Amino acid sequence: MSSVPGEQQWVTFEVTLDSCMVDAVANFFHEHQASGVVLEERDPERSVVTAYLSQDKRDVVSGEITAYLYHLREVFPAATEPELKTTPLKTENWATAWQADFRPLAIGRKLLVTPPWIKPEPHGRITIVIEPAEAFGTGTHETTQGCLELLEEAIEEFTDAGQDLTVLDVGCGSGILAIAAAKLGAREVRAVDTDPVAVEAARKNVILNGVAEKIRLDCLSAEDVKEPADIVAANLDPKTLKTNKATLVNLFACYLVISGVPIEEWENIKKEFLAEGIFLKKEVVRTEWGSGLFGKRSGGTFCTNKPAPLGSYRFSNK
Repeated sequence: MSSVPGEQQWVTFEVTLDSCMVDAVANFFHEHQASGVVLEERDPERSVVTAYLSQDKRDVVSGEITAYLYHLREVFPAATEPELKTTPLKTENWATAWQADFRPLAIGRKLLVTPPWIKPEPHGRITIVIEPAEAFGTGTHETTQGCLELLEEAIEEFTDAGQDLTVLDVGCGSGILAIAAAKLGAREVRAVDTDPVAVEAARKNVILNGVAEKIRLDCLSAEDVKEPADIVAANLDPKTLKTNKATLVNLFACYLVISGVPIEEWENIKKEFLAEGIFLKKEVVRTEWGSGLFGKRSGGTFCTNKPAPLGSYRFSNK
């Protein structure tokens, strides 16, 4: 492909695969510093992950994604063989090629998620602006949507009763859940992720949404978090949820929202968490993924073991 001297060249990696593999493959490309990752659901069972990377990364990423897909088949033995296609992309088509795939998306009863280059028409919803090129979690995936819907419902129960609340987002990715919590009425929010790239991406989105004063970001695992919260949200893979279930249960005082679970594993994950002595208030089960809102039993509408405010620390997003 011919090029102008000094002009950046791009390549797309398009992976057609079973929807149960989407999260893992999207995260793979984010970890390899893709400049954009687009998720498209072709039908209830098959999806396409398209990643945009600079041409100089083509050879390395080609080898690593091929090996990664091979090993992923061992995790999902019943899945169909993924199909990988790599295509050079002309520079002049780069911006519109992946940005054109994003549209404002209404989620739940109150939220509208939009990329920063689109200014939606007046809609009466709470706008969340997410830069999709930075980290996983743009609102287009079932797991994120399920989390947002259940988080909205949990927060509304507090705000309708005039109750202050704190929220903890474990595995924050792009920061979309933390930002939603802040805009829906949470007084204080903490967001953590073990991936420093995700934390920095979340920081940019937090600032973009004007909620930096409400949200504290840290590069931490769930077990490193010491302060509990009224509501905990965890959009994680099943293995991580199982490993951290006791920690997550200990960290929430009233409600726990979990997601990131393929539908074939949802019943098992539910049982794992119910065995911790909590109850399932509501679940959202769609074509391929399950999400759940769990609670701790108390004598009234609200839990009686609410934690102290998270405000013992000073928020800093520098």
